[in-house]
Amino acid sequence: MTGRIPLLMRGASTTPALSLFLVVVIAVLSYLGAAAPAVLADGRTATVQRAVDSLPDLARWPSATTPGLPAFAASSEPGIGVWGRTMTVLEAKREEQPEPLRSLLGEPRVTMTVDPLPTTDEGSDSVVPRNKVGLVSDPGLADRADLVEGRLPELTDPARGIEIVLTQATAEQLDWKTGTVRRWEDTTLMLSGIVAPSGRDDGDWAFISGSVEPLVEVDADGNRTLVVAGFMHVDEAAALTDRVREIKTVAWMPFDTDAVDGASAATLAAQLRLLTASPAEIPMHDMTFYNRGLAFSSSLPQAIDTGTLRADAMTDVVAVAAGGPVAAALVVLALVSRLIAVRRTASTRVLRARGASTARLVALLGGEGATLGLLGALLGAGTAAAVPGWAAVWVLLVPAVLAFVPAVVLPSGALTDAERRGRSDLGDRSRAGAGRAALELLILVVTGVFVALVVTRSGAGGADPLLLALPVLLGASGGILALRLLPVLLRVAEDRGRRRPSLTALLGPARARREPVVRIAPVLAAVVGLGVAVFSVAFVATVSAGVDRSATISVGADVRVDAGYIDGAGAQRVAALDGVAATASLSGDSTVDASVGAQTVRAHVYTVGRDEMVSVQQGSATALPLPAALTEEAAGNGVPVVVSDGLLARLGAADQDDLDLEIAGRPVRVVGTAPSQVPFGTAEQWVIVDPANAAALGERGTGASQLYLALTPDADPDAVGADAVAALGGDAAFETPALVAAGHADDPVFGIVQGTLLAASVLVALLLAAAVVATLVLGAPSRARMLAILRTLGHPQRAAGRLVTWEVAPALLLALPFGVGAGVAMTWLVIPQLDLRGFVGGSGQPPIELGGAWSLLVVAGFALSAVGAIAAATALASRAGAAEMIRADDEAGQ
Repeated sequence: MTGRIPLLMRGASTTPALSLFLVVVIAVLSYLGAAAPAVLADGRTATVQRAVDSLPDLARWPSATTPGLPAFAASSEPGIGVWGRTMTVLEAKREEQPEPLRSLLGEPRVTMTVDPLPTTDEGSDSVVPRNKVGLVSDPGLADRADLVEGRLPELTDPARGIEIVLTQATAEQLDWKTGTVRRWEDTTLMLSGIVAPSGRDDGDWAFISGSVEPLVEVDADGNRTLVVAGFMHVDEAAALTDRVREIKTVAWMPFDTDAVDGASAATLAAQLRLLTASPAEIPMHDMTFYNRGLAFSSSLPQAIDTGTLRADAMTDVVAVAAGGPVAAALVVLALVSRLIAVRRTASTRVLRARGASTARLVALLGGEGATLGLLGALLGAGTAAAVPGWAAVWVLLVPAVLAFVPAVVLPSGALTDAERRGRSDLGDRSRAGAGRAALELLILVVTGVFVALVVTRSGAGGADPLLLALPVLLGASGGILALRLLPVLLRVAEDRGRRRPSLTALLGPARARREPVVRIAPVLAAVVGLGVAVFSVAFVATVSAGVDRSATISVGADVRVDAGYIDGAGAQRVAALDGVAATASLSGDSTVDASVGAQTVRAHVYTVGRDEMVSVQQGSATALPLPAALTEEAAGNGVPVVVSDGLLARLGAADQDDLDLEIAGRPVRVVGTAPSQVPFGTAEQWVIVDPANAAALGERGTGASQLYLALTPDADPDAVGADAVAALGGDAAFETPALVAAGHADDPVFGIVQGTLLAASVLVALLLAAAVVATLVLGAPSRARMLAILRTLGHPQRAAGRLVTWEVAPALLLALPFGVGAGVAMTWLVIPQLDLRGFVGGSGQPPIELGGAWSLLVVAGFALSAVGAIAAATALASRAGAAEMIRADDEAGQ
């Protein structure tokens, strides 16, 4: 055994160029295979975090609100006052949560707030800003606020006045000085001090409305009222039992959103839903009325689901796209191992002649292959362990499989060549041909079965083993068909060559037809690789077009302006802006009951001017289908409405005909249906009514909340949107399709998918070139014999290049259309099975796009890579002298 190791190392070093190439290829592929899961895991985490970060602060942490005052203890505890029983119940609620949710939830918080009421300064001549002050008992105030001025409130008799503190921003805007008193209904408020956020637990401030910055209320007359939170002594609320119906209790639990990763996201979403499903039963002061418990809610599960949906689509696409490079890589590794095996044929024959057993030869040759494979696998896996790291130990399976290939191919090839006698391109091959035909038929049948299974199943089920195998099977089937058609075309070329004076025109196709093994590998690599490249282009084009389409639908016009309230004068100012060609508005949005028979569901009623919206969306491919009948007068046959496909599906209605539908208890007449995704909101169950008929459904126009702007051809959407926001003021904001599309395109998973698909296409192109070169080098012995004879007979040296080209060029050119066909078939079969809603931001699957000119560019790129490989190998073959070729032939034949 000790003597075998030097022999293995000496054998591995006798062909340094090939051995080094094999090690490098295995190292690169091992790195990609071992690093990919970690990159995907980081991508999953990044997209989930992006979805979580898109939520406002109030929606991230689980929170609950209930009317009434919690039961208070007889004695006050430091820090939490008399609210210890409530805090104990909430902490128990947190402790009963499963991991990992429990570790991510912070110590529960609770506040008691008395409804805001106006304050007046009766002892000052200055004008006090219109305001309302809500009184808050907050056990956590001292932990997250620093005293800036004065002192903290003391417990008082409410009838004689209540002491409060305000934050600096609210005190300044109310013009309230420390130590001054203001009237608050039937008592007084004395500002004992001013506090400022300390930087600790800053997230808690968002749950106390008007605490850090005043809220602004605008009434119908345009008057602005500042609404702020004034903090009482922690026990003061217990003395306000006469105001129990004006008090609400708010509780929340801080949540470490930064700790949410792709691996635990789905589990956390499920656990959060369970948390929100069961209220925390806290003891209440008045149990006879207020006994609802604290029902926590959070938008985190929906946001996590959105990120997880995109991450799942990313994983599915990467898994499908990996099939092509893996298949091409195995082909190239087998070819390079086969090249090394050819160099071991002579030594194998010598060892066998000296009495070496087959087992010993397999051990020596397999050990050499295993040494090279293991060296490459260790280099690749070790580099992946350093950057970016292993996602799990199972990622080593990829390097192990790659290292196994040369350990099997090298002894198999060398022993087969050592036992072979005579020419391999002549003679009876009927038995081998029958076996090959049976294998090819089996692959074609399995491919047909897989295609049928994929076509007949419904819905986007993701990348399962069936879908993962389909791209490789489609590529293999395309390669089989190309290889079966190729001899026929070569025979035609050979027959034509007999009628021409050129020896190359006859000998080239004849030799290519008699050496099928030389062309099988590059054809399979070309078909599979080109199929993956075409699929990659189609996927990116489909998602990009889907993002643009979804963005256009969600915005609804060239520009959409959103605001809490848009009066008629504001809408007119926007309509008069330069660049605005037409406007429409959403003048009503309410939630009502939609009923068919005994079945009732909740649905939104959108009040939209039909004629205005049609004018705004004129010429748009995603315009809402709003028939003219929508503006007809409501009569005895019901109010005309347009309903969503989602509402019809929820009500179990096959179509709109004879649909006995009632909205808010009033009969309606369905004059049209539309896809569920609309710019008015995220609800999928809705009806649209024209303002002329809104009153018939009990809807009252209270001003617009959205404006839709159609622009003149030369207008800049961003500039017009900014002008519209300035014209409306307040909380107005604008969106354009380009801004929405950019937001979706910036998602981390989309970048990872694009990079992965590009890398897969480039990798298979490089592997194809390597396969072409390795194939030509593998055919060198028989080519050397032929060229040596031809040169001896005086055939010109430049003819060698044309003969080399005949060996693979026809096969690769024929492989191109089959590769394109495999890619198109992969696109139409695989993409509909992948849930792409998370990528495009819509409620439905995007239509398939093939990529147009980009697909043609990919095909041209593959053709150029093949031509470059052929040219390089041809140049090497043309420069080789006759003596070198004869010597190479002699060495191979020993």
